[in-house]
Amino acid sequence: MSVPTAELTRPAFDARGRGAARETWVAWLAGGRLYLFLGALALTIAALSLLVPSTPSYDPWAWLVWGREIVHLKLHTTGGPTWKPLPVLFTTVFALFGKAAPDLWLVLARAGALVCAAMVFKVAARITAGVTGRRLRSGPVLLAAVIAAGSVVVSRGFISDNALGYSEGLMAALVLIALDRHLDGQRRQAFVVGFFASLDRPELWLAWGPYGLWLFWKDVGARRLVIGLFVLIPILWFLPEYWGSGHFLRGVNRAQHPRSNSPAFAKCPFCTEFVHHAWPTLLLRVKVVAGIAMAVAAFGLWRLRRVEVARVTLIAVGLAGLGWWTLIGVLTQAGFSGNDRYLVLGAALVAIAGGVGWGWAADGVASILSRIRVPRPVAGGAGVLAAAALFMALPPWIGANVVDIPATHRALVYQAHLREDMTAAVDRLGGPSRVLACGTVMSEGFQVPMLAWTLGVHTLGVQASPLSLSPLPPAPNVIFQTRAQRNSHLLPVVRAWKGVSYREVAHVRTFRVYEQGCRGGSR
Repeated sequence: MSVPTAELTRPAFDARGRGAARETWVAWLAGGRLYLFLGALALTIAALSLLVPSTPSYDPWAWLVWGREIVHLKLHTTGGPTWKPLPVLFTTVFALFGKAAPDLWLVLARAGALVCAAMVFKVAARITAGVTGRRLRSGPVLLAAVIAAGSVVVSRGFISDNALGYSEGLMAALVLIALDRHLDGQRRQAFVVGFFASLDRPELWLAWGPYGLWLFWKDVGARRLVIGLFVLIPILWFLPEYWGSGHFLRGVNRAQHPRSNSPAFAKCPFCTEFVHHAWPTLLLRVKVVAGIAMAVAAFGLWRLRRVEVARVTLIAVGLAGLGWWTLIGVLTQAGFSGNDRYLVLGAALVAIAGGVGWGWAADGVASILSRIRVPRPVAGGAGVLAAAALFMALPPWIGANVVDIPATHRALVYQAHLREDMTAAVDRLGGPSRVLACGTVMSEGFQVPMLAWTLGVHTLGVQASPLSLSPLPPAPNVIFQTRAQRNSHLLPVVRAWKGVSYREVAHVRTFRVYEQGCRGGSR
């Protein structure tokens, strides 16, 4: 009987061993190691995404130009977008890698968006586990996390904006990491991570600054850290701008001259931004449930007459998300552009609150079934299935709200073709020096920083196509004509300059190049 007994007891030993190994992995991934793991995984996936034709967009190209100029001590920010320290810290380093810099930035920006989605998942799971008292691996908790993260990923512009290298996904990831570190009791780490997030959006100073003052008061040992980072914020935001333009507030002035299609030009900019841009960012079933969850949490705190961290966090996160949307609306009313990509942080926070609401509802259904003596595993599974089915079935049907992947892919590929074709056109004309020898250069407005990067000049060294035909600027010597998007108008309009004879010297798919009166002589 000894052999069979040994054989029967061995699986139990293996199970304990596997359990111990699992706990070891969980412990190893706790704290800062988790962020390193997520970062490494996100960077790997982002690098693989370059197998699809890729390119930065307008602002990222300007950041790349500025990074290269800082390396050569010739920063010139006039003619570019608003200054942002966070992306330029990276593009300055990437400039050391030459032509690889644009792709390196794309990898980082896309990785930031992936980490943002992962942190939405983590924070939603954490709060749901707190309000329901369930384990992180339970069905309601996982449902909440999936709904929250999925809602952010399919939110308006999240995929396309981050694929084009904008920094809002990275910024939102940093904010969520800071929140997670705060909940872990690591206040100094939260403050430092929040500092980097505040290098991307000055609106974050409204939260990061008071947090630093609170930390200064509560933690004597952190006072030097708080003072140091408080001093660095204005240095990194304003001194480079003064170096590059001669004006501390050049970026603020630039931000108050948005594009013609900006909500800032609406009859009620705040109303337009909040109602037509911020509110539709997320599914209605997520926003409404977020509000219900916050109300239930607030009622529970009032009834219990005690503070429960998970419920307070749920309310704070939801209000912060709505507050962020409101703040962007107020700034739009003040004349700023109100671009949709600015709304991503609010979308992430509201999605977390909405996801928690759905997970909480699933747990409520499971609790009701348990009271009528349904076995707990069956009740838990039924609660999750009921909540998931209701989420999918609520009108409008979820299929109408999911990102159009083929259309998004076509749009991104077209932007990548612009990058490829511009580079090919410059090469066909004999390289940057030959183009610049001809004289002044003009291109469609959104392609200006990309052409400046390709030619190796300041952003102001390339003219944007005029917004109106009266009055016209002097006729440029070289025109790189293209469409900003597949269905946009061809710009600049070559025939706009009456009496000036242009000849086509290159045609590479999306670009046509015209010349007249070249100072360097005929080609």
